[in-house]
Amino acid sequence: MKSSFLLPSLLFCVTLVIAGCGNARETATQEKPAPAAPAEKKTPIALAPAGSGSEDTVQQDAAGAASSQEPALPQSRMVIKTASLSLRVSDVDSAFSKAVQLTEGSGGYVQASTRSAEDGDSAELTLRVPPDQFLPLIKSLDSLGTEETKSIGGQDVTEEYYDLDAELTNKQEVRARLFQLLDRAAKVSDAIQVEEQLERVGADVNRIKGRMKYLTAMVGLSTVTLSIHSEARPSAEEFLNWGMVGHGFVTAARILVQVFFFILQALVVLIPLGTVGGGVAWAVVAIVRKRRRAP
Repeated sequence: MKSSFLLPSLLFCVTLVIAGCGNARETATQEKPAPAAPAEKKTPIALAPAGSGSEDTVQQDAAGAASSQEPALPQSRMVIKTASLSLRVSDVDSAFSKAVQLTEGSGGYVQASTRSAEDGDSAELTLRVPPDQFLPLIKSLDSLGTEETKSIGGQDVTEEYYDLDAELTNKQEVRARLFQLLDRAAKVSDAIQVEEQLERVGADVNRIKGRMKYLTAMVGLSTVTLSIHSEARPSAEEFLNWGMVGHGFVTAARILVQVFFFILQALVVLIPLGTVGGGVAWAVVAIVRKRRRAP
């Protein structure tokens, strides 16, 4: 009797323990973060058989095998800042020197400069300064003279840089897969085909890196184009413009020479014609007189 009662009791206790363990496992499963999905295995790319493969097939296989990794955005917006400023000053030399000093004091430098003395003294400067000194430098340059024109602009290239970074990552992965294909190439034709694709992808990588380097350089230093000039100095008017007088003499001499040659050519033609015409007229008159005298 005791045995028959003890067995159901044990089974009931075991059932309760199993149920409790199951509930605890479900609770732990819900609280524990889901594990990251396993990385996708890269399927080996088979080279196209000789005679049936094509350059497009190799390129599609290599591009399809390249996994896309999302690059991180820049920590701040990438903005290319530019400004153009025109000033009228009393002393161009002094303003030029002060502009150079202000630029170098702001941690920048003069990229290019030109001087001109036509219609008054003037100068053109292209200044490069750090972005945080961009507006302070413009404000300091304004004090050098009277402002005539000013324009400030900015070009946000953050999205372009992000796209270039993503494209560069993709191209580099494609190039890595192409190197693997080149190592496994069993035929010369396959190797040549892969090398052609490597050359194209390598050119794209260099182009993208160059553009990214240019954008980084332009964002790292802002550009200010400064134009300074003085009042135009009108020259004293001369009583006689000897240049025009000399030009008039030359023109008159040319006309006289042309008239002389025209008269000479006319004489060369008219003298023979006059001689012949005069002889004919004299003969006609002589014949008419002779007939009148005849009875």
